[in-house]
Amino acid sequence: MFAGEASSVAAAPLPNAPVASPAEAKSDPAPADDPPVVVEVQPSPRRARWFGTLRAGAAYRWALRESLVGGVFEGELGAQDHRLAGGVRLRVEAGKMRAGLPYQVVTIGPSLWLPPIADRLRVGMGLEAGAFLLSRRSDPGAVMWTVAWGGRLDAAVDLARVGTTGGVYFAVNVAAQALTAAPFPVTVVTGAAFGYRP
Repeated sequence: MFAGEASSVAAAPLPNAPVASPAEAKSDPAPADDPPVVVEVQPSPRRARWFGTLRAGAAYRWALRESLVGGVFEGELGAQDHRLAGGVRLRVEAGKMRAGLPYQVVTIGPSLWLPPIADRLRVGMGLEAGAFLLSRRSDPGAVMWTVAWGGRLDAAVDLARVGTTGGVYFAVNVAAQALTAAPFPVTVVTGAAFGYRP
């Protein structure tokens, strides 16, 4: 009895999944790719980069047992990282003795700047060698010269920042030099200047 009833009942057909028409398939575009993400990588502060300064000011020099006052121009070029800076410094000084005789001093040498203090104060040092030239009183137009060499100390404080590493600054320095052919073999110079560091 039950077998007959089971055989007489037809199995119900399974529903078919809807088939999309070609028009519907074209109307659904494929998802667009995400735009590329651009990440800007900042340069490492530890990487060495160019370093340079320019400054101009006044100098007082004691030499030949006389006082000399003049102007000074300095340029420095080298490299720096996040802590130290160093390079080669060229210094040109020109002025007059108290007696009125003109003089010039030209020196060149290595320099080193230590890590900044409180991000504004910088201390540096260096060696320099060059020539000390002095006009002769007895022979106008003739120049007496001697080799000058020694060391110096510098201190600079930033007055205004320019960019991430540059600035306008005020600097003071003191230096002592030996004179190889002079009546008194030592000269001491101190000065102050305004400078620019790109």
